[in-house]
Amino acid sequence: MKLVLAEDRGGQLHGERSFTGDVVFVGRDPAVCLYFFSQEQWPMVSRKHAEFRLGDGRCTVADTNSRFGTFVNGERITSPREVRVGSHVQLGAGGPILRVVSLEQSPAQTGAPKPADLGRMETVHDAGAAAAPSAAAKSVTPQSPGNQPQARPSPAGSAHLEFVDPLAGHTRRIELNKEVTRLGRDPEGEVVIDADAAVVSRRHAEIKRSGDQYSISDLRSFNGTLVNDQRITETVPLFHGDQIQLGVGGPRLRLVDPAHPAPAHRAIQPGAPTPSQRLIPPAFGEIAAMAQRQTIVSTSGSLQGTKPPAGSQPQLLARLSFENRPQLSVGRSPESDVRLDGLQISNHHARFVRTNGSVAVEDTGSTNGVYVNGERISGRRNVSLSDVIQIGPFVLQADAAQGVAVYDTRSKTRIDCINIAKVVKNRSGGGTIKLLDDVGLTIQPNEFVGLLGPSGAGKSTLMDSLNGMRPATSGYVLINNLDLYRHLDSLKQSIGYVPQDDIIHRELTVYRTLYYVARLRLSRDVSRREIDQIVNEVMDVTGLSERRDVAISQLSGGQRKRVSIAVELITKPSVIFLDEPTSGLDPATEETIMKLFRQSGPTRWRT
Repeated sequence: MKLVLAEDRGGQLHGERSFTGDVVFVGRDPAVCLYFFSQEQWPMVSRKHAEFRLGDGRCTVADTNSRFGTFVNGERITSPREVRVGSHVQLGAGGPILRVVSLEQSPAQTGAPKPADLGRMETVHDAGAAAAPSAAAKSVTPQSPGNQPQARPSPAGSAHLEFVDPLAGHTRRIELNKEVTRLGRDPEGEVVIDADAAVVSRRHAEIKRSGDQYSISDLRSFNGTLVNDQRITETVPLFHGDQIQLGVGGPRLRLVDPAHPAPAHRAIQPGAPTPSQRLIPPAFGEIAAMAQRQTIVSTSGSLQGTKPPAGSQPQLLARLSFENRPQLSVGRSPESDVRLDGLQISNHHARFVRTNGSVAVEDTGSTNGVYVNGERISGRRNVSLSDVIQIGPFVLQADAAQGVAVYDTRSKTRIDCINIAKVVKNRSGGGTIKLLDDVGLTIQPNEFVGLLGPSGAGKSTLMDSLNGMRPATSGYVLINNLDLYRHLDSLKQSIGYVPQDDIIHRELTVYRTLYYVARLRLSRDVSRREIDQIVNEVMDVTGLSERRDVAISQLSGGQRKRVSIAVELITKPSVIFLDEPTSGLDPATEETIMKLFRQSGPTRWRT
């Protein structure tokens, strides 16, 4: 039996699609729904809202425990309801309306339906949504029939990946002929990346096949997975030509699946910035409007330029409206309205409450706190669009009318140093000494920068001014347009610092050292399994897995330095400062450490 559905927008039909099979799920989860919608536009639609069932010459629709109900021809249903050509099915009060355009008989099928037999249909991205759907918003709005790509059968195994293998020097063809294709450095995976590619986790990501459609999920990798240069936080559908990157700067793969072309009006094209990438209004005004596409250094105090390019801006993950809800919960838990990934985030971290046209944010007993304009709050605090709300590496905005917007800064951290000076007392005599004189510096996201100079030139002084350890006397340091000195308590969660001297307990083993760091710095509701996973991942990234149970006192100098770096990587900081990281190491070990810095992902600093 063939079912044809279309979205009814004021009597006009859009996005007509046909399905063959036994069950068609509709909702906002692209992993299971064949017709899915954007939560940004339709927040009343549940992840798996309703199901159409085809069989015995009839079609029925049933609500699948959605939050706001399913309506057939204006009547809310509590049990399966038969629908006919012309019937209207609405997902939630005020939600999108699907019209049954056609029901066509097909030859009877025998036997139990198989997953591969379920009807599949091409889906498209909402033109206003980001490429990487977050936990709070991860679906799409159907396009008009004229722009809708036609679905064509795609037999299992016809789609494949193209991967440029730097070792072999040619492009590898990787068939997607399994239900699950795992990518990473694990030799037991289907797509095995070179073991020396430290930016790639052992179990980095997986591609799943559902019928003839493919989707990709990140497996809590250390450096993340990107689709068309946008970091993903949950399962996203894949289309022909999509670029998959395993970590920023990591290997790239291209999906070849001509049966599922990317929609003409897809929000994201490979490498193209979108309006959703634009940063929220700078908290520090136009003083931060200076950037080019590479590192800029100035000592004249006249650093000028254009606004930061779109690609350097934090990524808009979600925009969730209140609708009829009095509050929105925020946390790591899957039950949260706004779900944030990251082990510094508590399961039930915060909530936004709307009352009488205003919005307040409240910390609900989190471990690492909620910050408003750099100040950690206790209890409830009223906020507006001009306020900067920080939860871990995420920046949020809230407004009663527009709802809550979430921005991810993890792979988009930019640093601006503006006219900083450092003046100290002259210990050898009277007066003062100026150690830093009107220094300007701009670092783009994911750059690896070295501060070089003779002894006493002020390298460590400049670094400590940039990381907040010893603030400058005058001038400004901005992290993603936020004043570091003013927001130090909140921003320090995203900053790692490895001092010149190792400050780790020599009596503990490598594993126990990292385990206790995780217990101290991560959310207190993180499970032992999650701690084991992040510790093992960090040891893998830093090449310490084989020294797991060795006491720190028995390690070489280079290995101890790796442990110091691993300690800072536990929280997955957006930027790491390293003071003389190769001091006292032999040339071979120094080269190994430098390669580690280059591969490990976030923006790095060293002197």
